[in-house]
Amino acid sequence: MWFLKLYRLFCGYVSFTASGGFSERFLNLCGKSSINLWSLEVESGRVSACTAARQYLKIKRCAVCAGMVTRINEKRGLPFFLKKYRKRIGLLYGAAFAVCFFAVMSTMVWSIEISGNNRVTDGQIIEALAQAGVKYGALKKDINAASTRFFVMEKLPDISYITVNVIGSCVQAKVSEQTLGVRQTGSEVPCDIVSSVDGQIVALDVYHGTKLYKTGEAVRKGDVLAGGFIELSDGAVKFKHAEAYALIRTNLDFSAVTKSRTENLINQSEKKKYTLHILGFDIPLFGKADGKSVLKRNRSLIFGNTYLPFGITCQTYRTYKKETKVLSEEELALSAAENYQNEKIRMLDGAYICSQQIKKEKDSSGISIFAEVLGEVSAGVARECMIEENATY
Repeated sequence: MWFLKLYRLFCGYVSFTASGGFSERFLNLCGKSSINLWSLEVESGRVSACTAARQYLKIKRCAVCAGMVTRINEKRGLPFFLKKYRKRIGLLYGAAFAVCFFAVMSTMVWSIEISGNNRVTDGQIIEALAQAGVKYGALKKDINAASTRFFVMEKLPDISYITVNVIGSCVQAKVSEQTLGVRQTGSEVPCDIVSSVDGQIVALDVYHGTKLYKTGEAVRKGDVLAGGFIELSDGAVKFKHAEAYALIRTNLDFSAVTKSRTENLINQSEKKKYTLHILGFDIPLFGKADGKSVLKRNRSLIFGNTYLPFGITCQTYRTYKKETKVLSEEELALSAAENYQNEKIRMLDGAYICSQQIKKEKDSSGISIFAEVLGEVSAGVARECMIEENATY
């Protein structure tokens, strides 16, 4: 039924009314002339019906023979539509262009959906995908999901896995992040556990491999604490990935020097440059790119969780000049304390402090703080074994 309606609209049809004369003779003449009528209604000698546009002239002849007068109520269909707008040829070109435009656009990526991420931001993932070739305006046939996955995982170490699916013109990226405190290692590669510092062993627990040092012995940086091998009962050697915990007492000396005269960079001017992004094209707007780019902000149009191919980028450029500043006594003391605290956090992070001595020196050039620290740190790190070619695995 729907196909018949579509055919009638494509060929065109008219709705008409015939009145006066003999309605029965009119209908008989239409049937004899093979004129197709539908939606036929006869009331008090008045006939209302629809017929194909090309058959309406025959209906007029039948109406004259039956003494009736016909009047068109409505014209419908493609021929009448084209005739009405025949002088507006731009509409036809516009329709053809729209069909071609959407046909070409359907082969490209125009939206990106990201899910599953918490610590890694959407912006970081979108930037990594763009470097892998998955960006707005990219051809769908050029996207390799496997290579994109490996590239993003290498670019963003906090991501343990990512799947990239292309659905229509949308790229869906589902992310799995690394668990905090857990680092992926190649456990199948034979490795030794070596010391990362010089010192004395406080505790050495070997879980896999062969223990080579005892508690209380001195070691130097790079010494093997646990070998990545085990000796079998038949005398053969089997290599494996060693695992051990080593706590070593060592010197953690550091110093913090604060000068009374400092050179600071003072912001002299600031300018912004805007770029509009539409369907993969970058359109520079107002603003100049003078100085050093210090800040870049991207704003994309988002519908739900879908990033649409419309956005704007604001880049801030600043020019600086050097300025020498002489710190006062109070400023120098505060700055020295802050520098010392920052250096202490950097050097002693995760260490257990056994003893420490702090020495402070002040002269015309500034304040120097020296710290002699004896502490215990976890200093066992994995290093791949150097195995000869004839070694037995």
